[in-house]
Amino acid sequence: MPSISDDELAAEFRKTLSGGSEILFVANKFKVAMFARAAATSSWSAVAAGEFDEECINAVSSNVRTRRVFWDSTTLAEPQFVDLSTAAPALVKKALIASWAKTADQVTGRLGHVSSDVKREVAYLAAYHCQFPGCGTDLGQHAATGGKGTFSYFAHIVAASADGPRGDLLESPRLVNDPSNFLLLCDECHRLIDKVDPKKYTVEQLRQMRTESIREVKRLLGTLRYPEVDVVYFLGNVTGQVAHISDRDMDEALWASGLRRSSKNPESYFEFGRQHHAPHKLSYWSAVFATLKFDVPNLQAKLNGVRTGGVPRPRLAVFPFHGTSVMLLAGRLLGDMAGTYVFQPHRNKMSEPSGTRWAWPTDAVVPTQEKFEVKTLKGHTGSEDEANLIVSLTFPVAAARLAPVSAENGNLILPTIEISVENFGHSTIRHPSDLTLFGAAVDQALRCVQDVWNIKKVHLYVGAPAAAVVLVGQKMQARHHATFVCYEALPGNGPFAPTIEISSQTVRTVGQDLSVSLQT
Repeated sequence: MPSISDDELAAEFRKTLSGGSEILFVANKFKVAMFARAAATSSWSAVAAGEFDEECINAVSSNVRTRRVFWDSTTLAEPQFVDLSTAAPALVKKALIASWAKTADQVTGRLGHVSSDVKREVAYLAAYHCQFPGCGTDLGQHAATGGKGTFSYFAHIVAASADGPRGDLLESPRLVNDPSNFLLLCDECHRLIDKVDPKKYTVEQLRQMRTESIREVKRLLGTLRYPEVDVVYFLGNVTGQVAHISDRDMDEALWASGLRRSSKNPESYFEFGRQHHAPHKLSYWSAVFATLKFDVPNLQAKLNGVRTGGVPRPRLAVFPFHGTSVMLLAGRLLGDMAGTYVFQPHRNKMSEPSGTRWAWPTDAVVPTQEKFEVKTLKGHTGSEDEANLIVSLTFPVAAARLAPVSAENGNLILPTIEISVENFGHSTIRHPSDLTLFGAAVDQALRCVQDVWNIKKVHLYVGAPAAAVVLVGQKMQARHHATFVCYEALPGNGPFAPTIEISSQTVRTVGQDLSVSLQT
């Protein structure tokens, strides 16, 4: 039999009565069950059980004169299980209903006296919000009007009366004014645990609910100590997979890293239509550069303080999930500055306590200093002014897949440096220290390419998790005069083909006449 709320039970009563049936309510001290029969000679059939409050009281009271509504009492915790063969129903009367409702309020604690000290402690531990999981209603503000006030109920876990829901002859009087025996709830949640479905919410469940609520309140309020960051995100369609991030995702990821969002709204950049996801199609880059014309100067203005009247660059939290070339450009614009925190979207992480794929996994192992290896695959003879830089983290970037300018028949043509790991995969970046060590490896590779070899053009092939891709872009400092040609692989295990070219002054497409200035 379903256990339903007051308004649902009232609606069921009206519908059943209008069909010509007689109705019997069997009540204990706080809950009722409703039965119906077609005629006085028929057997009663169970209809529903649940809360009998204002809606039901009004509905039944207005139909007392029909003489088809009956009432009986039981001591069973679940009145729907009463043995009706022993029932002695009487015609319902308004005075009977009023008396029962008063008793119900008393045994469920709605009229109970709670000391001021207990109220203060319970409300403080709940931060004045409903402690029912998933509710969290602000109990100092009216939900509909926004008016200030007190809209909370101090709900007993073990009932104040032994006759109440979860009542106990010994524990009820002992815990009647004990703050550990209270939940702070909104009206709806209080009715749910005491009148709608009290059997479902046991003492053990409610105590666990209280413990988890207090722990969560402490955790959330503790984040007020964390430094603030402005949030920027670069989200796009990657091979048909449309990225999404919620405010909750951002908060959980930041809190897990000892950071919190500033009061500024998160800002999205390089979002040019989720229908575009093929970086080797003309329509993709036409859409990208139409967006870059506005987003590049806007992002630069945020970073250099133009938009904030010269205020120093804020701490930034960066959430990237986009095409490789776009993320490289995003990193180039962000620069390798302190106070920039790049987050990685992790796979298969929804079971984590934070509940978001953007938080660093709690089981991540601190990497060894030798995790990322920088190897010279083909040395510099002294005359070349172009070179390959390969990043092989999620998969090995084989020479056979490189563009003809970089390799021929699987043999490298240009001087080549590769950054790789022993175990390839999407989980190569799982710990913040992974990014630190990877950044050091990129620095080492670029020092060789630019300072030792004096390369003017770098052909860049990257197979890496999103955060690592952004970090490679961050290392493309404007003071380094090399031009970076970015490549992306064709679908499947196809070859790499050029997409964009990033210099100290501009970003432009390869093969199209599209460009945007990077100078501020």
